[in-house]
Amino acid sequence: MLKISKYAAGMLETNVYFCYDNDTHECVIIDPADNGDHIINIAENELSVRPVAVLLTHAHFDHMKAAGEVSGHFGIKIYVNALDADMMTDPEANLSLNFTGSEVSYGREEFETFTDSGSLNYLGRNWKVIGTPGHTKGSSCFYIEDGLSYIPNGASEEKTVPVLFSGDTLFRCSHGRTDFQGGSQREITSSIRDKILTLPAETSVFPGHGPQTSIGIERTYNPLARGYDFI
Repeated sequence: MLKISKYAAGMLETNVYFCYDNDTHECVIIDPADNGDHIINIAENELSVRPVAVLLTHAHFDHMKAAGEVSGHFGIKIYVNALDADMMTDPEANLSLNFTGSEVSYGREEFETFTDSGSLNYLGRNWKVIGTPGHTKGSSCFYIEDGLSYIPNGASEEKTVPVLFSGDTLFRCSHGRTDFQGGSQREITSSIRDKILTLPAETSVFPGHGPQTSIGIERTYNPLARGYDFI
């Protein structure tokens, strides 16, 4: 059974997600923002899981500052969209210099890349990569169709709902900034309307900041959904 735990870390309270299989105890860590020692402690001592990969929704410092520490400790790889690869190596582009006054950067040999519209396979499930430019060129969402399972109130059978890790593309009733390098309001509008809000309404959405939401909620209340009919 798939489970998801969240830890908000760093100066911008970025959501770090631990997505793991409760049977195999394998885990994918998404956006290890900061406080690498605490992220490691959560995985090893609180959840008792075995991380197999670090996935980044994009390459801003507040989503990957602790990625090197976490990947090095567990001996696992860091993955980011190829369109954000240059940001991983550039403290100005990834905003670490502007926001913190110190450099966060990685050498090219320290991470691997994936591409838009590809897929990854972790925890015995297919993770669809959805390229959602707008916050950064390489902003990506991860969609797991075979997602969270539960028994609805009053029901006798288990229901499974898809899961989307939306990074800084989609927030609850909002969306990510577009005024940083590589950002575009036109692109994020298209990404959300054409690629995200067309997913099943029951999809549970886990954003890079703030509370959980769903595609159904966002179709109704997100400002970028106004005037569109999603079927």
